[in-house]
Amino acid sequence: MGDRIQSNQALAAVVDLTSCDREPIHVPGQIQPHGLLLALVEPALTPVAVSANVEAFAGVAPGAVIGAPLSMLIGEASVARIAAVLAGDDLAAVNPIAVSLRMSAGDREFNGILHRHDGLTFLELEPRGEDSPSSSFFREIRMAIRRLQTATDLKAACGIAAQEVRRITGFDRVKIYRFGTDWSGQVIAEERSDTIPSLYDFHFPASDIPAQSRALYTANPVRIIPDIGYRPSPLVPNRNPVTGGPIDLSFAVLRSVSPVHIEYMVNMAVYGAMSVSIVRDGRLWGLVSCHNTLPRFVPFEIRQACELIAQVLTWQIGVLEEAEIIRHSARVRAVQQRLLHGLGGKKDVHAGLIGSGDEMLALMNATGFALSGFEGVTTYGQTLSEHEISDLVGWLACSESRDVFETDCLADVHPASASDPERVSGVVAVPLGRASTFFMLWFRPEVAQTVTWGGDPHKPVRIGPLGGRLQTRASFDAWREVVRGRSRPWQPHEVVAAIEIRDLVVDVILSKAEELEGVNRQLARSNDELESFAYVASHDLKEPLRHIEAFAGLLKESLPADSEDRLGAMVGGIETSSRRLRALINDLAEYSRVGRQARPLAPVPLDEVLSDVLVDLRPVLEETEATVSAVALPVVLCDRSQIRQVLQNLISNALKYRHPGRLPAIAVRGAVEAGAAAEIDRGSGHDQARRVRITVEDNGIGFDEKYCEQIFEPFQRLHGPDEYEGTGIGLAICRKIVQRHGGSISASGRAGEGAVFTFALPMRTLDGAGEAVR
Repeated sequence: MGDRIQSNQALAAVVDLTSCDREPIHVPGQIQPHGLLLALVEPALTPVAVSANVEAFAGVAPGAVIGAPLSMLIGEASVARIAAVLAGDDLAAVNPIAVSLRMSAGDREFNGILHRHDGLTFLELEPRGEDSPSSSFFREIRMAIRRLQTATDLKAACGIAAQEVRRITGFDRVKIYRFGTDWSGQVIAEERSDTIPSLYDFHFPASDIPAQSRALYTANPVRIIPDIGYRPSPLVPNRNPVTGGPIDLSFAVLRSVSPVHIEYMVNMAVYGAMSVSIVRDGRLWGLVSCHNTLPRFVPFEIRQACELIAQVLTWQIGVLEEAEIIRHSARVRAVQQRLLHGLGGKKDVHAGLIGSGDEMLALMNATGFALSGFEGVTTYGQTLSEHEISDLVGWLACSESRDVFETDCLADVHPASASDPERVSGVVAVPLGRASTFFMLWFRPEVAQTVTWGGDPHKPVRIGPLGGRLQTRASFDAWREVVRGRSRPWQPHEVVAAIEIRDLVVDVILSKAEELEGVNRQLARSNDELESFAYVASHDLKEPLRHIEAFAGLLKESLPADSEDRLGAMVGGIETSSRRLRALINDLAEYSRVGRQARPLAPVPLDEVLSDVLVDLRPVLEETEATVSAVALPVVLCDRSQIRQVLQNLISNALKYRHPGRLPAIAVRGAVEAGAAAEIDRGSGHDQARRVRITVEDNGIGFDEKYCEQIFEPFQRLHGPDEYEGTGIGLAICRKIVQRHGGSISASGRAGEGAVFTFALPMRTLDGAGEAVR
């Protein structure tokens, strides 16, 4: 006994839901016995296989039918009708065909149903209904179609379809079963008798209708099981002489039912069933599913009517969805026009989008919106944190899908960015360009739902009486589950709207880029002229300045020792002015060189650059007793000499503008902006973050915050030349160098407390080595 228990446990361990998917239900080798099936080879229509119940129907052994003339079974007139039908192209349009089967008790009329597959022609014979449909029946079908066409929403349309199918078929229960994106199902409409329990709004796991069953429902839209208690009739032989394999009954009406499905129906207390597929754009959207507590056969003509109702329902679903798309598109167009008007008048597209945050949220029925770009992450409304958005954008940049990303359960696809599902569970993200970190993102919060399942979907798999085959649930009682961590799903037209807004924004950016290109060309010409002038002027001024300095020196030497103080002061003033002019000329020449010279980028450890600067400034540092601290300076790709000049200018300024009442303290810090990477690789220089910030902070005299932009303009000084030396061009040189590296520089301060200067450089990888700074 113990060995058997262990064996069952081991078997259970290897059973999974895909075992249903692997069941070859399209080649069962047998049929339901309420009809007869023959496999024929054209053009002679010679039988090559027949169902074994031919003996029960016609009193002829299966072996006697194989290879014999078909007329032996159905007579020459029926064979002639079949041959005439087969000469056409559309067999479905002419089914059913009246076929007279020769039986021992006399000929009997059957409905003949023809189809071709795998090189064979199949003839299925089904009992005919006792009465042909009356004219009133067709009027009822027309009325049903009209009712469907007047439905104004999905719920109403599905409800009408369920009512009409039940009315013309007499089934105890007719339900409209809709598939979800994960192939789970939900009963969204139901019409039933009081003798059968309701399944309305019940959900069912995808494993209840496995993949190969869905494929057959898509290919063969009508499926009937008149009596689940049937004894199947095998095919004799079950071999296709054309393919050499078993006979494929995918399109056969009489195809036998999977034992798993029979067991499923028994557990539901259903003994007769029919289904009609709802297929939209080639995808199985849902089923019209019919159940009966007793066996029930539905004649071909009634099944055709049900198929027609299902087709009209499919069209009506399309009409309703298209109407919603048109309404949403109109809203999108209105939002686009307002955005276009708003963005067109703003220089900063980024600020324009955030300024239109309410429109962006309304467009997508979202609660949060974010932009990721050069400026980092900017958010509006209820979003992920900036760090989580950066992580998500980094992950999206590495994913294969680059056009659009959407999910209603972020925790399923990227748990690292889903710390607060109640706040954000759904995300749509579209890239704005080739740059990996440029994205527009919309967010939705969790919508907790109570889902009613038909039985416990999480119940462990049980081993059925046939061994390793899955055994279906024995109970379909309501089992309720609270589903959390999911937002309201994004509708296809909402995803399309996000792409359209992205395209509009890109068009605006490109338009502004063209405008900027023209402005930049003009600025480039102006800058070239200004730099050329500065370069020439700085060199041309040096020669007369040397003469002035020489004459001032000679004049000073020629003064008698007892000369008047006033004359000596005048000569001293000439020398002082000459020194200031020489410093100004040198700075002007340096400013010109920054614009004219282009040097290749190379990996530069900034801590080494700082050490070189401190060596140069050692005399001043010792004189002022200043302290300089440095923290986390990275390796960056840059022009070493120019970045050294930036650091030297900033630290020199900190020493120059020191506070007279305290010893200078200067802190130099490096920090990586929030991005896809969180650490700096000092050894290789590699980094995936966007920018590195270098901050130089001092405790000097500071300045009023209103001057934080003015101090970077050439020749702008906040103090007179008698108070502090300098030409007022040093910070302008710093800004120009940083901008030439693709970065930015800023300043903040408080008068009497100190100043903070920060410059940010792009964090390029070593692949950028050799690129020139221009």
